[in-house]
Amino acid sequence: MTKEDPKRQRTWLITGTSSGVGYATAKAALEHGDLVAATARDTSAVRQLTGAFPGRALALQLDVRDEEGTRTAVSRTVEEFGGIDVVFNNAGYALVGPVEGTSDRQARDLFDTGFFGGLNVLRAALPVLRGQRSGHVLQMSSIFGQMSFPATGMLAAVKQAMGGATQAMAAELAPLGIRFTQLEPGGISTGFLAKWTLAAHDIPDYAETAGATLDSLKDLPPEAVADVSRVAAAILKVAGTDKPPMRLALGGWAEGMIRQEIAGRSADLDNWSRLTRSVDPS
Repeated sequence: MTKEDPKRQRTWLITGTSSGVGYATAKAALEHGDLVAATARDTSAVRQLTGAFPGRALALQLDVRDEEGTRTAVSRTVEEFGGIDVVFNNAGYALVGPVEGTSDRQARDLFDTGFFGGLNVLRAALPVLRGQRSGHVLQMSSIFGQMSFPATGMLAAVKQAMGGATQAMAAELAPLGIRFTQLEPGGISTGFLAKWTLAAHDIPDYAETAGATLDSLKDLPPEAVADVSRVAAAILKVAGTDKPPMRLALGGWAEGMIRQEIAGRSADLDNWSRLTRSVDPS
């Protein structure tokens, strides 16, 4: 793993910094000596950082669903710090429950934040990175960027939609020196899942599938829950490499789940290869 100069001061734009991974990463970056534009819908928690790191932390009120607001946040960051080195698309929330039980409004609200909100940030920030011919975009995903379980279908849909767009952008912008990494943890000690939104409709037929998964998510095994400070430290390390991975699993449990998913896909390709190839021209 090739590293950039660890003493070089970077400028971060981070969304969703009021708590959890966003706040922990902003704090870790500031402690490293970097500059951080920390955005959140409620900036009261972020202002603790501006007080602790005067001149290096900028608190910006932002709802990523607001396209004009994202452009303003990016402009303020560039005005204050002169550019942007790392964009961390972190804002989002968990919607869980059976797909059928999810209302149209709930599904659209989830995509408005987790997908279209992320695109708003990128449409505002990418012109800056393109002008610099450099930059690193970190997309906060999860293992659900690779798979889906009962009750996690809508959350996985958002993560996988952003993953598809991210893979394309990585190829589109690589010639300009802009890199992308999709972060894929399992559980994290942030209370993210404890704050979930439940699907609108309770359908008894899903009790043994989606219902059972929801019960298990409330009590994940210790090995499935990564420490948020260690997650933040890992994010700083990957942001400091000049050849970062397209996808980065965070935590041994997450790595194991992803490997299992990939093995299952490979097995399907092997087991059904004859039928797969039967459609080829003779």
